[in-house]
Amino acid sequence: MTSNSIPHYLYKRNHTWWFRKRFVSQGNAIEYRLSLQTASFQRARLLALRLQTLCQQLVASLGAPKKQKNGVMEKSAQEQIRAKLRAKIAEWTAEETEHWFCGATRNEGDLNDYLETLDMVVSDLKERIAYDDKPSLHRVEASAVLDELPHLKATLSEYDYQVIARMVAQAKVKSLQDTRAIILGGDADWLTTSPVSSQGTSRSDVHFLSDMISKYQAENASKEHSQKSQDKYAHSLALTFSFFGNVPISEISLSSGREFRELLASLPEKLKTKEMLETPLLELISKKKATKTIATATANDHLEKVRRFFQWMLDTGYLPDDNPIPKEPLPEPKQSNKAARHAISDEDAVKVFNHQIFTEHRGLVTKKIQHPHHFWLPLLCLFTGIRPNEACLLYVDDIELVGKAWCIRIDKRFDEQKLKTPNALRYIPLHKCLLEIGFVKYVHDLRSLVGGNSRLFPEIKAIKGYHSHKPGEWFNRNIRDKQGLDPSSTLYTFRHAFRDKLVMLNATDEYLNRLMGHKGSPYGSSLLTDVTCMKELIDRIDFAGIVQGIKPYANLQDFRNVAGRTK
Repeated sequence: MTSNSIPHYLYKRNHTWWFRKRFVSQGNAIEYRLSLQTASFQRARLLALRLQTLCQQLVASLGAPKKQKNGVMEKSAQEQIRAKLRAKIAEWTAEETEHWFCGATRNEGDLNDYLETLDMVVSDLKERIAYDDKPSLHRVEASAVLDELPHLKATLSEYDYQVIARMVAQAKVKSLQDTRAIILGGDADWLTTSPVSSQGTSRSDVHFLSDMISKYQAENASKEHSQKSQDKYAHSLALTFSFFGNVPISEISLSSGREFRELLASLPEKLKTKEMLETPLLELISKKKATKTIATATANDHLEKVRRFFQWMLDTGYLPDDNPIPKEPLPEPKQSNKAARHAISDEDAVKVFNHQIFTEHRGLVTKKIQHPHHFWLPLLCLFTGIRPNEACLLYVDDIELVGKAWCIRIDKRFDEQKLKTPNALRYIPLHKCLLEIGFVKYVHDLRSLVGGNSRLFPEIKAIKGYHSHKPGEWFNRNIRDKQGLDPSSTLYTFRHAFRDKLVMLNATDEYLNRLMGHKGSPYGSSLLTDVTCMKELIDRIDFAGIVQGIKPYANLQDFRNVAGRTK
């Protein structure tokens, strides 16, 4: 790489790229230097371009403490500029089309040459918008609209000039695209839009990112997502705000969406939602100097959540153009799905059920089993493939006789119950071994004590909306670690093993989806009235070698605490 191709704001020291920028503010010279902590020129250029904007905001804020956070100019000023730019688009387009149609006789070659010139200019403008690496031109480019709005100039910061310069460039792109459409026989937006309605709705057309995030979260709140899911979305949306700033959403371009995607790959671990809402992302990254970055899977989860947010804005009419967030996920290290979704082995399952809780009905430090879920939860996960959180929220009346088969009903009929997806609504027939161990007898005994409208395991409390959190921790600490299981084994890995056993029995996709609560055919009821075939399929799974040492349930006296009562 020749030195001439390296931008003036980048230099290299000990194989690491550094950013430098010199500012003059209120007569004082300020030089800003920062290690970008990368040896990649492309990565350094991307970070430096974003840092230039951040530096301009910081310097501008020194002399303008009343500016809005993240350097956003007043809404009224933005609306005046947008209205003027709409008029400019119409004016520029009219000039170009008049130049073409009022000229001498044209032939096909002239048309192709003219269209090629238009495309080249549009491409050049888009590149300038994307890189935005010529701050010396911001005032000149912004003057195209500010010369007609001189009263605004005194209120603008250097960052505002940068924003306006980008808006002017985007307006020029729009004008050239409209010119091309008209020459080829189509219509331009400004020809088919009423000036009156445009002026009348200009204020409502400006939608700021923070407002959209609030609307989106309010709408999602009605969907009964778990607290854990809400927190994850809030984290991803805070990340979005921290990166883009509180800008009008129409200004978020495809190129900035690509920058966002690329930056996710180097995001430090453990960024807090609160700090992202208060501080621009690149400033946070430079302060953290983290050695560990988030996993690629986590980065792609953020990318997908943010893309859904922008798609919602597009679908609801707030976002005028395409979704700026790329669909393509970041490439993950090569790894098989099997490795990513660990299933507990039969050998480890044997170790689980050789514990004294199952073979002797003795607790860890008590003569009896401390709580019923210590005994029943691992068994339910083994025999049914149920999600641990679904099992924790079962009610007595969720154990139903469907035809001649005892089943678990996964539903949301009772307090706190939620379906992970609409497809989670289902019946799971109980394996014959689970019946022999005495699960239905336990349900009958509990019904006699507390009634049907009570939870099977009321002692389990929610942590951040998830009831399986504490039981999962207890299992890992007292069963997995003490019995010498694979460190990847959890209550959830019984579910993966259950599915694997169904696959080995050549279960159809229809049965797999129904039993696991996954998306399947949109036809028919989720709650079948005849589960005979599914019952036969489940009973074909051979669990005998895993549970042969288990002592069957006798009565409620097996447990020290039942339904909050000490026995």
